Amino acid sequence: MLERLLRKSEKPSEDFSRNWHFKMSPLCKSFVSGDMTGKWCIFVPRDNVDAAWDKIKDTLERNQLLCAKVSTVLPSMAHGNIHVICVYTDNWANAQDLAHVRHVLRTLGFTEELGYKRDVDTRSGRIGPGEWYLRM
Repeated sequence: MLERLLRKSEKPSEDFSRNWHFKMSPLCKSFVSGDMTGKWCIFVPRDNVDAAWDKIKDTLERNQLLCAKVSTVLPSMAHGNIHVICVYTDNWANAQDLAHVRHVLRTLGFTEELGYKRDVDTRSGRIGPGEWYLRM
């Protein structure tokens, strides 16, 4: 039982060892969340999260996105086995970049409406109505 609880895996749906998997594009040498950063949030059921994360990782490797993270089994258990993939931008005020990243996500098959949340709002605990800076 303890072995299962501590199990590491490259698949977010099977990783009990940490809360998040992170990935940056080769051109992104470091990323620090700040007042101007934000992320597109993609909510994915456990059955689909590994394939969705693979799409994001492949796109990061091609330098089409900056960086991203995906929740593992641990946080998803508290949210009905729904994982979140966060795809980051470095400036929420750059409408052109936000639209470009959203376009890339659409080409990957994430065509449902997504929310964009500023990291400053996440850090301040803003949830519920008004949580999203942008939805598209």
